[in-house]
Amino acid sequence: MQYSRYFAIARNHRRLLVIGLCAGLVAGIASGFGVPFFVQRVFKNIFEDVETTYSLGYLIFVSSLLPGVFLVRGIAGYINQYFLQWTVQNVLLEVRQKLFEKLQILPIAYFERRQSGDLMAKLVGDTLQVQHAILLVARDAFVQPFTFLAGLGYLVYLAFEQKQMGFLIAMVVVAPLMVAPVSYVGRKLRRRSRSLQNTLGELTDVMAENLRGVVEVRSFNLQERERTRFTEKLKDYNRFAMKMAKYYHMTQPFMELLAVCMVSIAFIYSYQKGIGFSSFAAMGAALFFTVDAIKRVIKMLNGLQKTSGSFSRIETVLAEEETVRDVEEPTDLLNPVGNLQFENVHFSYHDSAESPDLHIDQLEIPHGTICALVGPSGAGKSTFAKLIPRFYDPQSGHIRFDGTDIRTLRKQDLRSCIAFVPQAPVLFNGTVRDNIHLARPSATADEVVDAARQAHAEEFILSLPNGYDSVVGENAVRLSGGQRQRLALARAFLKNAPVLILDEATSALDAESEIKIQDALKKLAKNRTILIIAHRFATISLADTVLLFEKGKIRCRGDFDTVMKDDLFRRLYEIQLGDPAQQASR
Repeated sequence: MQYSRYFAIARNHRRLLVIGLCAGLVAGIASGFGVPFFVQRVFKNIFEDVETTYSLGYLIFVSSLLPGVFLVRGIAGYINQYFLQWTVQNVLLEVRQKLFEKLQILPIAYFERRQSGDLMAKLVGDTLQVQHAILLVARDAFVQPFTFLAGLGYLVYLAFEQKQMGFLIAMVVVAPLMVAPVSYVGRKLRRRSRSLQNTLGELTDVMAENLRGVVEVRSFNLQERERTRFTEKLKDYNRFAMKMAKYYHMTQPFMELLAVCMVSIAFIYSYQKGIGFSSFAAMGAALFFTVDAIKRVIKMLNGLQKTSGSFSRIETVLAEEETVRDVEEPTDLLNPVGNLQFENVHFSYHDSAESPDLHIDQLEIPHGTICALVGPSGAGKSTFAKLIPRFYDPQSGHIRFDGTDIRTLRKQDLRSCIAFVPQAPVLFNGTVRDNIHLARPSATADEVVDAARQAHAEEFILSLPNGYDSVVGENAVRLSGGQRQRLALARAFLKNAPVLILDEATSALDAESEIKIQDALKKLAKNRTILIIAHRFATISLADTVLLFEKGKIRCRGDFDTVMKDDLFRRLYEIQLGDPAQQASR
């Protein structure tokens, strides 16, 4: 059941729930029973008993009873709404926390299969829909049932007192008419709710993609194409929203018409049976509160059906299996140095693949090695690198860190020993100092500056308006690609991890900056293992070991001169730098 998670969380706040429930009981009884009882008793005694004369003081006392009933009803209703709102906010707080925390532990593969805009819609749009639905439940679920039972109870009491059981039978016959539209509308709303929220996710993704590609949109004159895409999705969303509105607002007029018909039936019945005005007025009040309670409950149920798609979409994230998880009793990683071993490793992005995307028989990368990963695009270099910090887990085989299978280590412990710099690093919307410092929060200010110097980033940092305290902006749009990469390298250097993985991390640097980074890497290599994915042979020449990848396998391995004897490696070299013999003859 998709709502069970919310009920379970609500039970953690049972004290607030009990207070709200008790207040709702008082408010329901005051409405459904108190008001009709007052109308019957007071009207009958005051207006129908013409032989008795009442003093002004007594009339004032009697007339104050009805405001008293509404005062009790109002105070109880306020307490009910306040404490249930408190409960709802606590439930939503936990759900949002669980949803965000789940996104932090899901494997990289989960995000690669999904659109970021749709995930944002789930995290923001769907949770707001759920908030609206739960608030609707909190407002009516713990008051209206009591109001309905109190009103119905008074009708039963009145029927027995007036000895008019025929009236009850008539009400029982009419009751099923209230249920039919609820069932019909509920099915329609539930069916369209998921479509509406899925369309909102697609619409959000189109907007997010457009904002990410502002340069491409303008340079390729794609404005009209983007307007068309957005308009189509917007029209789809509007179409589903109007279908939802058509069914959602259908029940209220029907229920109001039914309520008026019931009052009319009560009027005819009372006249035919000679029931006095006071009893008829009490009957009408009881009918009003009973039918109004039913109407509100139906509106609440329709609201839940309307947002059932949001509940379902959130549940799909919360129920997603964590495929890369820690073992129950992980091994402690003591004094890590960064020896890496691969033993008969098979990995596929899709379980149904006929052949693995990566297959490594036996490989050891000792501590202190600079290892270059080379090969055509799609050969498996980045996949190889991402297996080491357990961004993915292989289907079979073992990857060992200092002799320990990485699956037996805590992910947090393993990743604390690895600094990973992707080709397109993300810088957060904060200062330059903050973006470097997050790699090791315990680092001193001098260590941050030293890391920036190692990455040859200090020169441009000091040229910024506020130096290290300059805000880089969202996605660091105020910085060039090379500047972003140097800050990412500074962040990795500050982490001072035993293993450093650079995935095309210097691709945006100019030749002079790259040479300076190469000198820094040579110094760093004395105390750590460095894996470099690169296409520039100036960087590859730094490596002690070169791994040449082709079609998910290591085709050749050795030092630069050894691998140069391989036809594929030599061809890649010649494409980039030209034939050495031809270079010499020029």
